[in-house]
Amino acid sequence: MPTIPSSGSEEFQLGGYLGPDKASVAFNDGATGQGILVADIDTGADPTRPDLMGAISPLSTDIISGRDQPVGTDPHANYVSSVLGARYNGFGTLGVAFDSTILSIRADTNDEFDDSDIAAGIEYAIANHAKVINLSLGGTDPGSSALQQALVDAANAGIAVTASAGNDSKPGNPALNPEWPAQYATDPRFGGLIVAVGAVDSSGQLASFSNEAGVAANGYIAAPGVNLTADCDNTGCEIVSGTSFSAPQVAGAIALLLQTFPNLTPAQAVQIILNSADDAGAPGTDAVYGRGILDLAAAFAPMGTMSVPQEFGAPLSVSAANLGGGRGVVTAMTGSALGDAVSRTQGLTTIGYDSYDRMFKINLAGAFQPTSVRGLIAAAPAMREMQADVPSSSGAGVVSFASGGALVPSQVLPADRMFSQETDPGYTQIEAGIGHLSLMAWHGQGGVEPQTAEPRDAFQEIAQPDMIEAAAYKLGAVSLVAEGGTGERLTPYASAPQKGSSYGRLGVDYQGQGFTARVAMGTLEEPLGPLGSMTTGSFALPASTRYMTVGATRDLPGGATLYGEASFGRTTFTGDILRLDGSLTSSWKIGLSGACAGRWVGCSHFGVELDHPLRFESGDITATLANVPDQYFAPLEFSQRRISAAPSGRELDLRVFADKGIGALGLLSLEATAASNEGNVAGAPVGLGFLGSWRLAF
Repeated sequence: MPTIPSSGSEEFQLGGYLGPDKASVAFNDGATGQGILVADIDTGADPTRPDLMGAISPLSTDIISGRDQPVGTDPHANYVSSVLGARYNGFGTLGVAFDSTILSIRADTNDEFDDSDIAAGIEYAIANHAKVINLSLGGTDPGSSALQQALVDAANAGIAVTASAGNDSKPGNPALNPEWPAQYATDPRFGGLIVAVGAVDSSGQLASFSNEAGVAANGYIAAPGVNLTADCDNTGCEIVSGTSFSAPQVAGAIALLLQTFPNLTPAQAVQIILNSADDAGAPGTDAVYGRGILDLAAAFAPMGTMSVPQEFGAPLSVSAANLGGGRGVVTAMTGSALGDAVSRTQGLTTIGYDSYDRMFKINLAGAFQPTSVRGLIAAAPAMREMQADVPSSSGAGVVSFASGGALVPSQVLPADRMFSQETDPGYTQIEAGIGHLSLMAWHGQGGVEPQTAEPRDAFQEIAQPDMIEAAAYKLGAVSLVAEGGTGERLTPYASAPQKGSSYGRLGVDYQGQGFTARVAMGTLEEPLGPLGSMTTGSFALPASTRYMTVGATRDLPGGATLYGEASFGRTTFTGDILRLDGSLTSSWKIGLSGACAGRWVGCSHFGVELDHPLRFESGDITATLANVPDQYFAPLEFSQRRISAAPSGRELDLRVFADKGIGALGLLSLEATAASNEGNVAGAPVGLGFLGSWRLAF
């Protein structure tokens, strides 16, 4: 027999409630209800029923003095106990808490219940240390003082009580409030330990017979209660409907929480059940569905702020919503240079405690997701531009001024600039030349690429600067070049830009006859994450890179030019969770461009380029995290984890472009790209793009 009930098995599906309850999530987390005593005050369950064999406690009793008949004539208790704890035995149905122990307390007389007998049954459950009491019964009056006192005693003992809301509703005459004792769910005397449980049908609508939440809305929850299958034997199964069979599902859910998270009190388990309910009806708590419909998947997910223990110092506070893995919203994104290096690892598996101090096994890698691939090329915006040259009076120099702005305002930016400031594209550029010295200052917005004479390397590109200052000093064929740039970026969901990347670069350029060469060294500082990453809060990875770039061009016969460039860097980052002390990053490209007039009809210029975008080639990312303990309350042990900074794939981009001058009608340009292992993720679909543009000066 497998240890985890399969959601596809007949035993799981037959009852009709485990699927809607999303119980498979709890079962996969190891929840069974083992060791939790749940009292059911009812007509007395039969421990010889096939699905209940081994489920009924030997302490089960007949509370009526002198009768000593713990199994009654009405099978109602068998149906309730089946929904609550039918065994995982390959037969019949499966209970919500299929390995819990049921303390069956018979309290009926001729299938009717007296308040004093119910009260005695509650006191018996208290005396035998039940964690949960299920009351699939009720009435239209508040009950005797003895019953109310017994419920107070149960609350004082910290016992959760699930009570069916009642089946009094009729078409045209709905029951607007639950029966008692379910209506006590919001009575402060009971400390929030009583849950009123209504019934929904297979479509999630409140059952036509179910009492509504009414005055007990804050303590009311619904669960499946129409045409459920229960109490199977060799002759068949019973089909039952009623809030009587919704209540034990909630009792079983509480038992699952108490077993899986032994630090919880029953009162906390009740709050988790209510707070995690799937909202139904009017938004929020309402008078029909109360808090909503039972949702075990949400109940077994972390809630609120997670506390991740650290070996030294205070635990890290991490929003449960940022853990990813399908349980939240990811806001830490690694750039394509890291690709899936962090997100795919299991090496960051550790534990965290949610706002209820429940311990969860978590993988912090789920918070780091690769940035979406670029996909189709984004066209450069149509710009209006103006330029002016102002000679100096001495004739020794000239000042050039240029500016541009989008012809049509647009908020659409390329994917790799999705968090740039949401402003329309535009730029301002000033250049000055004095003898051998030339100076340039540029300011852009809206994702406009700088148009500088000096070729830009991969590290300058990834910085996405908004402001650039550059200087060059020419000595014959050699130029000394210095450049620096800074930028601002919007982090996900932020309303104001933050300080982005900055870089500084010193280089030497050589301009020969038909040949150029350049070499440069620089630094790149990225407070928001390494090489284009976007990381914030506890997942922030402020990074620093020292790099070198070499490049060259060579004129070929026939007017073509061969060019190439390679960049290498050493990146470090230190965050609250991850650290990288050293690594090797690389980028290169090689291309051929030239005039094609006279070679191919309909072409003025052509080009083909093979590009290897920035990628981490080596380096170990380290983290010291708590190991997942074998037992819930075992002392924590910490270990250092090492994961490779190299992503699973290597992206290569092929780019082919051509243009055609069409006289007074301007310039028509076409470009096509194909990217393999896009984002440096192995097996990523080939990224294809095609761009056509028309430029016209006027």
